Amino acid sequence: MSDNEKIFPIANWDMGPIEEHGLVVFRPHFISSPEQTAQDAEASRFYALTLVQAKELKTALENAIGMLEQKQ
Repeated sequence: MSDNEKIFPIANWDMGPIEEHGLVVFRPHFISSPEQTAQDAEASRFYALTLVQAKELKTALENAIGMLEQKQ
């Protein structure tokens, strides 16, 4: 990740399964300006992940968390 990338902190999210399609949907709520509070976070669009993608995301998150925890 580049140091020039803009970062939008995630304040909350909506997530759940769509069983009839075998998908997991995810909608992050993000903060777009320093003055914005978590309660005023903007809701993004819904993103759909297959079961395989959701498991890969879970693994990637666990790996990133593990790396951060090792540095503490």
